[in-house]
Amino acid sequence: MGKFLIPIEFVFLAIAMTCYLWHRQNQERRRIEISIKQQTQRERFINQITQHIRQSLNLETVLNTTVAEVKTLLQVDRVLIYRIWQDGTGSAITESVNANYPSILGRTFSDEVFPVEYHQAYTKGKVRAINDIDQDDIEICLADFVKQFGVKSKLVVPILQHNRASSLDNESEFPYLWGLLITHQCAFTRPWQPWEVELMKQLANQVAIAIQQSELYEQLQQLNKDLENRVEKRTQQLAATNQSLRMEISERQKTEAALRHTNHTLQSLIAASPRGIFTLNLADQIQIWNPTAERIFGWTETEIIAHPELLTSNILLEDYQQFKQKVLSGMVSPSLELKCQKKDGSWIEIVLSAAPLLDSEENIAGLVAVVADITEQKRQAEQIRLLQSVVVNTNDAVVITEAEPIDDPGPRILYVNEAFTKITGYTAEEMLGKTPRVLQGPKTSRTELDRVRQAISQWQSVTVEVINYRKDGSEFWVEFSLVPVANKTGFYTHWIAVQRDVTERRRTEEVRLALEREKELSRLKTRFFSMASHEFRTPLSTALAAAQLLENSEVAWLDPDKRSLNLHRIQNSVKNMVQLLDDILIINRAEAGKLEFNPNWLDLKLLFQQFIEEIQLSVSDQYYFDFICSAQDTKALVDERLVRSILSNLLSNAIKYSPGGGQIKIALSLDSEQIIFEVTDQGIGISPEDQKQIFEPFHRGKNVRNITGTGLGLMVAKKCVDLHSGSILLKSAVDQGTTVTICLKRYNHLPRA
Repeated sequence: MGKFLIPIEFVFLAIAMTCYLWHRQNQERRRIEISIKQQTQRERFINQITQHIRQSLNLETVLNTTVAEVKTLLQVDRVLIYRIWQDGTGSAITESVNANYPSILGRTFSDEVFPVEYHQAYTKGKVRAINDIDQDDIEICLADFVKQFGVKSKLVVPILQHNRASSLDNESEFPYLWGLLITHQCAFTRPWQPWEVELMKQLANQVAIAIQQSELYEQLQQLNKDLENRVEKRTQQLAATNQSLRMEISERQKTEAALRHTNHTLQSLIAASPRGIFTLNLADQIQIWNPTAERIFGWTETEIIAHPELLTSNILLEDYQQFKQKVLSGMVSPSLELKCQKKDGSWIEIVLSAAPLLDSEENIAGLVAVVADITEQKRQAEQIRLLQSVVVNTNDAVVITEAEPIDDPGPRILYVNEAFTKITGYTAEEMLGKTPRVLQGPKTSRTELDRVRQAISQWQSVTVEVINYRKDGSEFWVEFSLVPVANKTGFYTHWIAVQRDVTERRRTEEVRLALEREKELSRLKTRFFSMASHEFRTPLSTALAAAQLLENSEVAWLDPDKRSLNLHRIQNSVKNMVQLLDDILIINRAEAGKLEFNPNWLDLKLLFQQFIEEIQLSVSDQYYFDFICSAQDTKALVDERLVRSILSNLLSNAIKYSPGGGQIKIALSLDSEQIIFEVTDQGIGISPEDQKQIFEPFHRGKNVRNITGTGLGLMVAKKCVDLHSGSILLKSAVDQGTTVTICLKRYNHLPRA
């Protein structure tokens, strides 16, 4: 047999057909899988939404859950439930809408918006899907209506309730059209997918079921309410039947309750009373003993009831028995003050009041007694009497005022004693209701009054001395102490001022101070003349000797070195005398208040450099000056003459008290408020004892030995610093050198005169 051969073209064709069919099957399978997956996902969404809807029987919650879930699932701009009423009108009762679009919630629309033919179509289950308001074949009026709410696409599904006849259509085979579930797409047009339509229909069915359940639940609640009303009505009928019995029982209960309340109130009053209360029968046996009586006398209720003689045997029996007989006989007796011994043996004073105690037959069966411990009251009264005697009879004026106001016109005077009248001349009648400020005048120190005001504002005690004025206008010095007075709660209610006339003491003190000033002035004059005679004699002697040597010695005159040396001696002596005279003049003007402060704009850096160069030329090479300026802007308003005097004295001291030479540092700095400069040497230093008096005139350290000086340099520097409203600080240690820091106020403009 010959072989049967298949052409190659058929083979390729068969392969191609096979691949095509396989590819088609795969595509169909994937489509089916995607469809099944989407269907499964939609069913899951339906189940989730259904579960959320059925979690509540409250209709409002069900509807809100529905629109929120549908809006999230379909990603639309608005979801609402439109309720159709019996008269053909409708309202948007629930809505979920994006913030960019207007809300329809709560709006009611007339029956023209929803005509009968629409109602009939939706009753039959019609679903209306509009993909594009402008393109789809819809009524122009409907398109214009929905455009006002920004709608471009809409999907409407009826909410139908079965087993409930429609009032608009009497044919019972159609379900009841409860309302519409509506979705709006506003941002863009949207073609509604079949699965979306189907999803909305299923959700509408679930909403219809949930609505029926909610309505049935409401009906059940109404039935329960009706049943409760019938039960309540029946109960009221039964209650009316037994009204008379209840009234009788109620009256009896009220009477018993009133008796119990009265008894309880009486017991509570007795227990809570701040006075001791106890009752005795005719045999002096105690029947009631309240806690206050226990605190007053010390015996407990058990002790005193078992042994009543503990009380009656420890009071003045004669007075008590007379008082008791008056009470039992019905006589009205005033209170009786007695001394009584307590359980601990101490004696107290009490005031006793009593009344007869009647039994049920209106016969006197005993008495009820009320006791108050007046021991402390008596002690305080005696203390007040003594204090009052002190206040009335003291030689110091006592003034009591209200606590406030602090500001004008000030607290009013409530009391002044007789001493106040003797000191000021004002009677109590003239001062009551006035303020203590009437005693002040032109010479009353404002500084001291500010101290008083500050103390008053902080409720603190204060003592000051000021000049006050009597009624006749005469001045007198008064020392007064002001003390705030608080009540039991700590609230300040009054001020008490104790004033003492110290005019004679002040005069005596002024005389003593004047004598001391005279003595000090005499001492200073003696020291000044001694110092001046010594300090002037030394440079004058030096100058005279040098001049005589040049005059009498031809060799000294012809030798240039010797001539220059002697001329320098004369010049230095004259400079020392001029410096001494300047210092004395500055101190004299400062003490007399005539040293003036005349500031001008000056470059401090340039001034310091020039001054240091002048000093450098007049001293030997063993001294090295190190000037540091850390500021950029060194122009300031200062008095050049005073600043030069400060620098001259500080540098002169640094050189003079560094006999071995060495470095002398000068530092200058400026900020917005201060000018600061320091002079530091490596000299002999100043001891702590001498530092305490270093700014006093003519005072010199004990370690200066044979170094000449006047003791005026630092005092002069301090006077100049004070005129600049500045301060001077000295830091020194013996044999370690001295640093003097000057701080001057930096003015931005010329200070007022």
